[in-house]
Amino acid sequence: MKKLEEYFKITSYTRKFKTRYRIGLFLVFVLIVVLINMCLNKKDRDENVFLKGLNLKLTLKVKVIRPTGNHGYGVILAEVIHSNTPRDYSATYKSEYTFCKIKDNNILFVSDYYVMEVNDIIVVNSEILKYWIYRKGKLISAYNLTNTTDVFLYRDIEKKKYLDFKTYGKYLLPEKQE
Repeated sequence: MKKLEEYFKITSYTRKFKTRYRIGLFLVFVLIVVLINMCLNKKDRDENVFLKGLNLKLTLKVKVIRPTGNHGYGVILAEVIHSNTPRDYSATYKSEYTFCKIKDNNILFVSDYYVMEVNDIIVVNSEILKYWIYRKGKLISAYNLTNTTDVFLYRDIEKKKYLDFKTYGKYLLPEKQE
């Protein structure tokens, strides 16, 4: 009889230990998920602060789309129809992730391009983190403005020289005469 009582004591102790162990593992998992989420939210907040701080208000006409093969992102060369920035302007996040470059009447910017076509009109307002795509005067879509920090995307862009205006020679508009 004593053996049976000892067995049940050990078994109940083992069950309590296993239950506590599982609860502990679950709490550690929850903590890890919360920490990862906080880090990602901080990164998004930093990028949003950067974009809002640019205070860009642009109207553009797409001339060339250069896909990179990286998650739908590419570099777009467009004619600047309206801009609240100087004619020679560059916006770079953390000194390595170029959002856009403006030279004379031309702009190069990194964006998801899969909805865009040549001759589309793009209206950008970085204060509210939005951009709109118009085709033949009709709104095609509206998107949240984002800035990607994908290292592999920027390596590909750099290798192909997509953020160099010289790459687009015949498509560039002449300098505006004042």
